[in-house]
Amino acid sequence: MIGLVLVNVFWGASSIAAKEALIQLTPVEIVTVRFAVAFIAVLALALLFNRDALNVRPADLPVLIFMSVAGVSLQFVLQVMALVYTTVTNFSLLFNLSAIFIMIFGVLLLKERPSGKQALGALIGFGGVFLIVTGGSGGLSLAHLSGDLLGLASAALFGLYAIASKTVADRYGPLTILIYTFLFGILGLLPVYYFATPMTPLAALTPLSWASIGFLAVCCSVIAFLIFNHGLSRLPSADVGITIYVSPLAGVALAVLLLGETLTTFTIAGAALVMAGLYVTQAREGGHSGEEEAKEKADRPATADG
Repeated sequence: MIGLVLVNVFWGASSIAAKEALIQLTPVEIVTVRFAVAFIAVLALALLFNRDALNVRPADLPVLIFMSVAGVSLQFVLQVMALVYTTVTNFSLLFNLSAIFIMIFGVLLLKERPSGKQALGALIGFGGVFLIVTGGSGGLSLAHLSGDLLGLASAALFGLYAIASKTVADRYGPLTILIYTFLFGILGLLPVYYFATPMTPLAALTPLSWASIGFLAVCCSVIAFLIFNHGLSRLPSADVGITIYVSPLAGVALAVLLLGETLTTFTIAGAALVMAGLYVTQAREGGHSGEEEAKEKADRPATADG
């Protein structure tokens, strides 16, 4: 769980790195270069330390391709499009609904049974996210409905990526999953990169831009996704999903420290709710749920458990 919290700290910091990279690159360029570098990194890891990670069954390729679409190419394209038509505040709130989608899809597709405390913790954490990203100002504007729907679709896709990851996690390690997810994701992004962007010469990038891309690729893609997929293979979907609420919390804290943004009363209250949601989710009843979850996993049909 600590690793998953660190993952979302990285993802919270990604907005700051992306802001620096946006000085020279478009959003689509950032996403494409980020995952190209990430793919090279995970491929190098496999070639140096674990060549067996390159082996997959042909029958599993459709799932891996779906994961690349849901977790990389289409999902990030939808993010970019959403930010064109809606506000950053609206998108931040809607994308963090991916925690709820992970829980819902876990119930519908994997037959997982989240406890009442997990559901309550998710709702408390979402309330904290709402306060952080809106500053307590209210709900979403109908003026941005198209962008809001795109943001919601992006959150749902990430939820599906998380659930699809669980279906192959028993057969493949996180490195194998990332190699093929990033590969197919890049193949999906390249047409957009070549035909819909100005294609800034990479040689013209400043050291700061490359440092930003490097952080996004290595910390936010390679390290973060390795830990995230490992967590999905060991923990219930609801537990993994709730940690996503740390991401906006980390982003706000780092913005205050690094960019000098103001820390408001609503931000502090939201941070407290996020931490409370995490605590409630992890406070299991009876102290024996780990054994029950292991039994449920053992009893789960092969088609659901991968």
